[in-house]
Amino acid sequence: VSVPEGVAWKSLHVESQGSVRVMDKTIAAAFTVTVGGNKCHTGICAVRGVCVDGRCVCDSPFSGEGCADGGLPARQCTDPHAMICSKNYKNVRLCKGSYPTGLVDPLDGKPVDCTPYSDCAQELCNKPIDSNGMERDYGEYEEIIKQASSPVSSSCTQPSVLGRCLLGRKNVEEAAKDAGIWDTVTSLWGHIKSSAANTLQLSIAFVNNKGSAILFPDMNFVQGFQEPQGLIDRVSSWWWGTELGPKFRPPVKGEKLGITTYQDYAVKHFGAKFPYAFFEYYYTGDNIPSWEDNENHKSGVKKLDTMMSIAGKNVIELLKSEPRFAFDNEGLINMGWTGFSYMGPRDIKYASNGVHGVDVVDKALVKHQTLDTLGILMTDSVFSVHLIYNATEDSFSIDLTDYEKYTPLEDYAKLGGKATFVYDANAVGGGRLKTTKLEYGGKSYVPSDSDATVNTAFGQHRLVGWRFAEKAIIASLLAMTNLVLHVKDLHLEIAAALQAVTVDAFSSDPTHAVRRLLDPYIHRAVQATNDNFKLLFEYRAAEFSLAPLGTQEQLRLIDDAIRERPLRLATLDMENYGASRNMKPEFSEKRSGSSTFFWRWHYRALTVQRLYEKLASCHLIANGFTADATGEAKLQADPILQAWWSDLKNHIPALNRSVTQDAAWTNNGSLSRRSLLNVVRTLMVWLSWIHEDVGHSAAAYVYNPIHTPMLVPEDGEGIPIRPFSFNVAAYRGFVFLERGQLLDTPPDFWFKSGADKTCFTNFQDALRELGSSDPAFSECDKTGFYSCVNRVETAVSS
Repeated sequence: VSVPEGVAWKSLHVESQGSVRVMDKTIAAAFTVTVGGNKCHTGICAVRGVCVDGRCVCDSPFSGEGCADGGLPARQCTDPHAMICSKNYKNVRLCKGSYPTGLVDPLDGKPVDCTPYSDCAQELCNKPIDSNGMERDYGEYEEIIKQASSPVSSSCTQPSVLGRCLLGRKNVEEAAKDAGIWDTVTSLWGHIKSSAANTLQLSIAFVNNKGSAILFPDMNFVQGFQEPQGLIDRVSSWWWGTELGPKFRPPVKGEKLGITTYQDYAVKHFGAKFPYAFFEYYYTGDNIPSWEDNENHKSGVKKLDTMMSIAGKNVIELLKSEPRFAFDNEGLINMGWTGFSYMGPRDIKYASNGVHGVDVVDKALVKHQTLDTLGILMTDSVFSVHLIYNATEDSFSIDLTDYEKYTPLEDYAKLGGKATFVYDANAVGGGRLKTTKLEYGGKSYVPSDSDATVNTAFGQHRLVGWRFAEKAIIASLLAMTNLVLHVKDLHLEIAAALQAVTVDAFSSDPTHAVRRLLDPYIHRAVQATNDNFKLLFEYRAAEFSLAPLGTQEQLRLIDDAIRERPLRLATLDMENYGASRNMKPEFSEKRSGSSTFFWRWHYRALTVQRLYEKLASCHLIANGFTADATGEAKLQADPILQAWWSDLKNHIPALNRSVTQDAAWTNNGSLSRRSLLNVVRTLMVWLSWIHEDVGHSAAAYVYNPIHTPMLVPEDGEGIPIRPFSFNVAAYRGFVFLERGQLLDTPPDFWFKSGADKTCFTNFQDALRELGSSDPAFSECDKTGFYSCVNRVETAVSS
């Protein structure tokens, strides 16, 4: 490849048997790059390198100058053992001692002694990351992938190690051209008959993306979210009165939803029973309130019903594990988004957080100079909600061994496993949790960045050893978060029941102070939950979108969680949650140093919950429920409020359990100002803030199957195309929906006076300040695992 003068290395791609990217350097003079053949000892030039006039030139996060100036200044590319040693040294980010032992020349199978090359390695390691290091468009995994092999062509001239065709970005480009001709059924059928199988699979994915755009406006452009329109459409909407109006409308006096069990709802509306008895003990609303428009949403569900009636409810079984895609992030992104018209993959638009989780993880791995993805996630992401602290050993752990009993979908790895972590205050890049032990499939692993076997396999698009265990555990964490915390705890047990009870109890006085206080946090909960359960369990969408388990196994998992670990609302209170996980209070305190573990997720939730308590207390005082004997007496004498409290205990089992097991927190089950504030602050933070953490913020994981797979193939190779494409479309179209947000301009009907409105606007101002000045909140969307504060939903409304 001839490269002209002045070309920036970041724009140079050299593709042969390897796909290599060289960055952050301007080429001073024209020269010729040669990859392969005798000159570069095919496939063994340094992991980020190409051979330039007999010397290895590569991009390295350890060297702002590139390894031609620091890594291998005296070695020629024709010295294969120098290349092997350099590759392994940089691959594992060792730079702390000697080379790993046991390296083998992949061409002749002979042992490699790296001792003679230590001078090159030390010179490379002594150069720090330059000031732009964290802004580079690469990560450890991606660079290993690109050096190892380029995505194979549709003719499979380069099959995988296990003998299958791994598709890649070249195939995506080919298929994208072909997808444009699919305008009629006739041309589609002709293309199916003539197309190469691999291109066909990708073309089908693109058509799926285009098809998902048909439902997108129905699910997103509901009341308060007008679909972008031209002038004629806007005039038409005004003339015919079809404008969607404000996000929030006042409740109608006398209107009730009707509290019903999920089982009775299913029989009445779906014509069938849910297969587990627990649906008989949790509650939802029988109707959607008239002040929450349902026309577009109902239209979207009706279209889906029509599609499913044609395809059949077992169509999910077509999502087999073949074909597979290479570990190629950009190729996967293109495959998941080509054909979808409402926004691009990295746009932060509507309710989409964009495909930024890949970059967030990559930059964290570079920052900390590690391959320990799980340790990074448990330090900073919502997955740390599952951590338990062991004070005796000063260690942290997650235990998912209960999930090993569930039978996975065919061709996918079992869920389960354990992981242990220690806090390393002196870690490169700042303090973080370090994974010290993984247990999975009856084996124990000690993760090591210098594991040549694991790293080589990953470069061949395969998971083996500790990395297979790590990814299987991450998939299990996603399953636990999706099925238990999100679907069971928030949707099934709390959100819909709270809306139904609150609407019905205050139907005679919808302007009651507590009814107005709760209005943002119950918005659209019944609508979202009832339709979600239909989609997930009647149409079996849960089988890939929540966990790699069949629908029956997922329902069994939820049933087991209800029986074996019954939810108590008091333990969900952020003031109690840390203690329930044996966490020290100082883990959740804001500080400047890194000598102690910083539990970012809990600090965020606890901080917001305390703002909610301040808001609720202020609102009650502004409406006459003062913090004295007079206010307490008014509360006790309020028959509507007392009836609501009683109904709440009867229809939310998690609250009823806390009556008997957390007597002080619930005031022995009696309504008081203190027990009301305890319940309200807990419900508010879970229904809005934490639902956002496990809802829209899940984009960081769903769109990131290399770092955070939702399912792992049993043989560990590649990314199954069909389930990934399905999950992207399902979350983009049915989970990441735009709804009311905490920082929206509040409607006047939420307030009775200027005083209670000031309570709410002060709450909003405090949130904005956190979002602008506190890194735990400002590192979001493009730069973190969480949504930015200006985009957090008010309720479990999607």
